[in-house]
Amino acid sequence: MLTSNYGAQDTAAGISRAGASRQLTFGRLALLLLCTSSIAPALVAETVVAAEPKAVAAEPRTVAAQRPALEGRVLRQASPLSSVRVYAYEVASFKMTQVETDKTGFFRFRDLPAGMYKLVAFKPGFQPTVELLLRQSGELVQKVELQLREERLADGAGGEDYWSVRGRVPVDVLRHIQAIGLERIAAGSGLQLQGSDLFAAEMRAASGIEQLGAGHEAAVHAAEFGLRGAIGQVKIGVDGSYQGLETQTLSPGMRGLGQSGEVRHLAVDLQKAQDQKLRLSSSSGELEGAGAPVGLDQYQIDWQGRTGQRGETRVSASFTEETNYHLSGWLDPDQIPWSSQSFVVDGSYSRSLGDATQLKAGATYGQKSLATGDSFQQIDEQRLGLYGTANTQVGPRVLVEYGLFSSVRDGSLSLVPQGGVVITLGGDWQAKAAFSQRVEQRGEEYLQSFSTAFYGDQDSCRSVTEACYQVSFTHGEEGEDQVTIGAIERRFAETLRLYFSPDFFDRLESVFVVEGDELPELQLSVTRRLAPRILARLESNLAEGGGGIFYATDDKPYENDVRYLVTSLDTRFQRTSTGVFVAFHHLQQNFKPVGGESEEALKHLEVERLQLMLTQDLNVLVDLASTWAVRLNMELSRGSTPYTLSVDNELYKKLTGGISVSF
Repeated sequence: MLTSNYGAQDTAAGISRAGASRQLTFGRLALLLLCTSSIAPALVAETVVAAEPKAVAAEPRTVAAQRPALEGRVLRQASPLSSVRVYAYEVASFKMTQVETDKTGFFRFRDLPAGMYKLVAFKPGFQPTVELLLRQSGELVQKVELQLREERLADGAGGEDYWSVRGRVPVDVLRHIQAIGLERIAAGSGLQLQGSDLFAAEMRAASGIEQLGAGHEAAVHAAEFGLRGAIGQVKIGVDGSYQGLETQTLSPGMRGLGQSGEVRHLAVDLQKAQDQKLRLSSSSGELEGAGAPVGLDQYQIDWQGRTGQRGETRVSASFTEETNYHLSGWLDPDQIPWSSQSFVVDGSYSRSLGDATQLKAGATYGQKSLATGDSFQQIDEQRLGLYGTANTQVGPRVLVEYGLFSSVRDGSLSLVPQGGVVITLGGDWQAKAAFSQRVEQRGEEYLQSFSTAFYGDQDSCRSVTEACYQVSFTHGEEGEDQVTIGAIERRFAETLRLYFSPDFFDRLESVFVVEGDELPELQLSVTRRLAPRILARLESNLAEGGGGIFYATDDKPYENDVRYLVTSLDTRFQRTSTGVFVAFHHLQQNFKPVGGESEEALKHLEVERLQLMLTQDLNVLVDLASTWAVRLNMELSRGSTPYTLSVDNELYKKLTGGISVSF
């Protein structure tokens, strides 16, 4: 499934991509990188966009204790909007500050250090607005005017979260918006939430049928709930979900799905004031009936709080245990474990140093136990990582970030410097270049490691690659009419399984890369307002590469060959609160025998999937007391995963329908 979430969950709203052919060589990428980063060849950085929003004025600050750092108004055309939440999110230190507009649409921030900020204005029933703000000095007073557009014309309790522009809203801001989901009710009823005056809930349910081939079908069903409120000064949020799959019989054409499976998730959020946040979460999934049982359990705790006036500390710990989850079939690289346990602790501290520099430092410690190979060889691994990053404002239109990541494992030491620069050009153009290069000294006890990642994970360039080079060019205003064209070249240093969906039951529709693989990728993103009330977003990625040599579970060497195409188009009809989401992906992976008599490549995976999802807010059609929405999801797929023995072109069908309500 390309995207299976909606409502308060991030539907990726067309998080689609397009990439590169194998002809995109390292040399071409290096040339583009050199052209766009020649002004800072010695900087080690990862880039942050340095653009200023329109209608922003700056003036010297004379009375710092009394005057604001940033003030402005939020309007709907020419009318002021009250009760709009405005977030100032610093992209370098991940610090978030929020205020609310008064009856005149006025808002004010105080004490915003120098840096690059994303301003996000949000109110239920309106499309969020995201603007970039550059503060060259913490002593400046800046003014800005933000415009919100209605999601729909009818009165009611608020717009459907599915149509929120999540792709450009920072994750921390998005989570906070979801944590105050009861504002939907307050916006429609005129209530103002204070203390424990009100709790709000949101529930969703979906069910359907999935065709598994050879005349077999499975019933799929899912449910989600969310609860938001406050007790005294402590805000509380609870989220839970359940997903199940049931089949009557097994057959070779079942694409690896078993007779029964369940996935459960529960998360609790606690927040005291703005500076202390705690999140506890757990997830578990089981699948039985298709070969060996599959299981996955995850537990995580996250805490963040302010340290001093300018500092922020974050600590997280997670434990993961899996059985047969990452194996894909009868032939896999021998680094992929049959089962594993891992424990990871990560801590970081960030603060501003002066008006032009932001600093972040952290440490990571992890323990991992893997059972690999035919003999279930047990491998115990410990890893310690230290990292530091900083960003510095160089001129009014250039912001650079430089960092160094180090890791010690099995007597081996690796250093990964990173660098980048974003230059704001004329004519609404921006150019971005970034790179990272691993320098490694391996000890005698070094063993090949194994990692996992979801498609689009920005940390993959740091954690598992030997080298990573990126270039992109962007034209237009974010969220309205914008085009981004980019390319990325990665050379991998570890075995990585790349998942294209967070859905537990879609685990087999994934590919893996091995040490030595080179994977160039081309990326395209277009956002266009086709009409005053119609907004469309197209994203596409195309990648093709490989070349790494690995030993499989049959003790024979193979050369890896992998390619994928992921494309989606998300169209929102804001007048009727109707959405149409179309997505397509093609995954293919082959193994080429090395040094054997046969040179014919073995097809390990080839899957094509087409998805059409329709969403409708019912409140725009009927005056309901609560917020209701319906969703219809249809999918067509064909191809073979490692558990599918048939090689015909039979189409597999999936149809699900769901409804959500907030009250």
